[in-house]
Order: sequence, then C-alpha cells, then structure tokens
Amino acid sequence: MRRRLASALVAITMATGVAVSPARPAQAGLADWFNVIIAAVQTIASHSGGGPNAQLEAAKREILNAVASAKQEILNHIDAIASADVKACTDAAVTKFAQIDALPPELLGPFVNGAVDCATLSVAYFNAVQDLAAADNIGKLMGVIYSIAMASFTKYGLSIRDLLTQLIGGYENIVVKLQPNCRIVTWWPGGTPEVDADFYREYTCTAYNGHRSRFTEFYPGGSLATPPVDLAAMKGEAARDTSWSTAVGALPLLRAALLAT
Repeated sequence: MRRRLASALVAITMATGVAVSPARPAQAGLADWFNVIIAAVQTIASHSGGGPNAQLEAAKREILNAVASAKQEILNHIDAIASADVKACTDAAVTKFAQIDALPPELLGPFVNGAVDCATLSVAYFNAVQDLAAADNIGKLMGVIYSIAMASFTKYGLSIRDLLTQLIGGYENIVVKLQPNCRIVTWWPGGTPEVDADFYREYTCTAYNGHRSRFTEFYPGGSLATPPVDLAAMKGEAARDTSWSTAVGALPLLRAALLAT
C-alpha cells in the first residue's frame, strides 16, 4: 500500500515539478520597465563621457518613453514612500523628466544635480529602512530614479560610470535584504527513516510578502527519481512580485554595462 501511495505521489510530482501559486498574467509597467530600458542604459554606458551624440539621444528617448508608459505605476509607488525627502525628490524627478529637453540651461543644471542626489538618497533610504515592504517599494523605484539621472547626464555627455556603480551596489543590497527564505523538510511515508526506505524532501521558499514556492523530490529506495530542485528558480517564483527579482535579473546586465564604460 505504501509503495502504491509513493508511486502515485511521485507520478504527480514528476508531472507538475514545482508546486507554486496559480500562474497569473504578466503585469506591464514597472515589472517590464528595466527590460525596456536596459539596452538604453548600456548604450549610455558605452558612449557617455565623449560628448552628446545620436546614440545617446536615442537612448535618452527610450528612457523617456519607458518612464511615460509606466508613469502611473511609478507615481503609485512614490505615494507609498514613507520618507518625505525621497518621496519629494522622486516625484519631482519623474515629473520634470518629461520636460528635460525644454528646460533652459539655468534649470537643467539644478534638475540634473537633483536627480543624482535623489538617486543616492534612494539607496541610503533602502539601506536604513527596517520594514521590508517599505524597502521593497523603494527598491522598485531605484532603477527608475537612477535611469533618470543617467539619461539626464546625456544632456552634457557626462560619464555615468559612478551612477552605474551606485545602482549596482543598490541592487546588490536588495538581493541580500529581500532574499526569500528557503527551508527543507524530509519525511518518510512509513513514518520512520529506515534503511533504503522511500522518502520525500520538500523545499519551500517564502518571500517577505508571504508568497511561496514549493518543490518535492522523491527518493524511492534512497535514490532520487524526480528532477532535482532548482532553488534559484524557486526563489524567483516566490519573489516574482518584489524588487528582489528585478535586481537579480538586472545585475548581470548592469555589470556588463559597467565594463563598457
């Protein structure tokens, strides 16, 4: 009987793989924001510091369009920022960025300086805040703020190397602070760990917001009979709605862009 139960369970496990929450449609907006502008950031990184040119102008336009397309979601996150300073400077940066090409010289300089200061402030706020939901909220905006600062630098043809380095550091902090917690439980259908007995190993990863992913390995007679666990995929599934997922996906691209500067 125990063998039949085990066989039935392994068949289900092998057929389904990771046991996770029901799939949901992909959300547009900030979830796709960095995917849209990463090529623009890489272009700015490889061409910045040499004066204005057509590639920088095109990259700036890509970032402008991406911010405009996700503006409402960006503003929703800004409204949820607890820090008055970060909230005010982020709101100002997003609002004024749409008019960057129309700003006169006497206003452009202060805007660029303000965008850079705001980007730096966002990382400091993320590092200091203890509430993980508040940290995640600023984490979702960190790439927005830094990309605005980088695009603003194209008006002067300045190098974005330092900004890129700061954003990489900010995303590395997100990966550490918001990493899902994973635990492993081993259990035997017969109740006791006997020699060569069938057993299961269940993995559960939980993000700070309670979202979970699960995977079960089956070991009939002590030998693995199912696909092995992929903890990276499990963490990504559990944290799919958080800035942790964005940071993990963005970091390799940002590091590659840094090498191009």
